[in-house]
Amino acid sequence: MSEPLSALDFQVLLVLVEVPLYGYAIMKAVETQSGGRLHPEIGSLYRVLARLMDEGLLEEAPAPEDSGTHPGRPRKYYDLTAEGRTAVSEEARRLDEALSIARDLDLLPDVGS
Repeated sequence: MSEPLSALDFQVLLVLVEVPLYGYAIMKAVETQSGGRLHPEIGSLYRVLARLMDEGLLEEAPAPEDSGTHPGRPRKYYDLTAEGRTAVSEEARRLDEALSIARDLDLLPDVGS
């Protein structure tokens, strides 16, 4: 199994599981999906995206046909690679196993309690 992902890396990969997104949309999706616990600065986020691309977990994706137009430079869309999908799945399993142990130790309530 690979090294655990940071919270931000994991959230970035999670928001890209279903659809490619551009930087600002990733930032907003991470904030929403994390329940406001993560607020990545746009500069920090782009460094994370570049590193995840260097690690082979993300790749540049073509803009969706329904993306419309906007002023300024064309948006760069990011998508998971096969390796990125594997990494996010492995991390989800790792976290699930850790939560299961925590529940067994009565550190967390049982689901549905």
